Amino acid sequence: MTKKIIGSKYFNNIPFPCSPAVQAGEWVFTSGLMATDWTSGILKEYQANQDFPNNNYAMSLQTEGIYQILSSLLQEAGTSVDNMVRIDQFTPYHDQFRHYLPIRDQYLTEGRPASTALAVKNLMINDAQIALDGIAIIPSKDTKKEAINSPSAPTPRAGYSLAIRYGDWIWCSGSSPTDFKSRAPFPGGKGHTQPEEIQVDPNFWYGSEIEKQAAYDLYKLRLYLEEANSSLDNIVKLDVYLTDTSDYPGLLNVLQETFIDNMPAVTIVPIDQMGIGGSRVEINCIALTNDSKIKRENISSKKIDTPDFAPHAVKAGPYLFLSGRQANDLNKISPSMKPHSSSPFVNLKGKEEMKKILADIDAICQEAGGSVNDLVKMQIFVTELNDMPGAIDSMKEVFSDAAPAVNIIGVTGPHVIPSLSLATNLIAYIP
Repeated sequence: MTKKIIGSKYFNNIPFPCSPAVQAGEWVFTSGLMATDWTSGILKEYQANQDFPNNNYAMSLQTEGIYQILSSLLQEAGTSVDNMVRIDQFTPYHDQFRHYLPIRDQYLTEGRPASTALAVKNLMINDAQIALDGIAIIPSKDTKKEAINSPSAPTPRAGYSLAIRYGDWIWCSGSSPTDFKSRAPFPGGKGHTQPEEIQVDPNFWYGSEIEKQAAYDLYKLRLYLEEANSSLDNIVKLDVYLTDTSDYPGLLNVLQETFIDNMPAVTIVPIDQMGIGGSRVEINCIALTNDSKIKRENISSKKIDTPDFAPHAVKAGPYLFLSGRQANDLNKISPSMKPHSSSPFVNLKGKEEMKKILADIDAICQEAGGSVNDLVKMQIFVTELNDMPGAIDSMKEVFSDAAPAVNIIGVTGPHVIPSLSLATNLIAYIP
């Protein structure tokens, strides 16, 4: 099994180290795709006619462009959109997301991939309505992609699969704290509803909204996994999205109660808004099946302080799933991350943060038998886009022709560590 860069003939103007897509074994990882060539802004063919600007929705036009680009990339890799197993969608225009879905449905029909859709602050291209990245598989004659839907689990209204199973692997959609049918409204949720069991009486001091919602998310994930012949114990990668990072302690309580001896790799990201208005947390995951023979191993590097609750990474087969990284050691921030009070603008904050993050990634990958150059997927969540030029300089010092698939997403924040601007979500490929 090898690593192969996909799409260089389509995108040769990306201003930061990034491969449009990376084939790693039987998986294909795509970068954050927008309707752009990274030179002209939004491509003209996906812009509204300026003489008749109200004839089409910008979201619809750009979605068409993105799926055409996605189709081309996957075709070059020897697969297609029919073999997508996971898709993450980020938009600063969440009120326009309804115009995304009809176009999506033209390209993703039967067995739609596991999905997460989130509202964010901004994207790397001005006027970009949406960016998406995803994972596809190279199909095998002996293995069939299976869409998982459970009669015991709430049915989402957006038409995505609860989970996708392919061989030993399961990708679960983002689980949100709703059953899509209860009548009790979320506080400020604009009509979205929450099940009775997660409601918190505002007149009493007891009861934790975040803990109830997180527990319900994990309950739904358990139903998805059980339908796919798996369980929470088999999760190797957990992505958690919070609308308020002050909820972190409550979330941590739930994770530690759920994953007592088998904590997966965990990434926690601040998001401006979920697809379900009023929800505080959404969780998705990657897991192995109950009957999988793939060896699972927790990876921790002695070059980095011991993490406080999650392993540095979990290796399963050739794939290394890293916990989210910020530029810190346990309970402290490196002095180089702190600008001097008398000259706060001299320090290249983004450059220093990314340098530290990449050094830590390299140490973790070395522990697993590889290096930072084995990264295949990198989501970067940044609270200040002004910090990205410096961060890109650090990336250029590390990555050359074998850069990972990258998606850069602007979030309001703050991160779990508020003084830091960058947080990452990572997968490496180390056969």
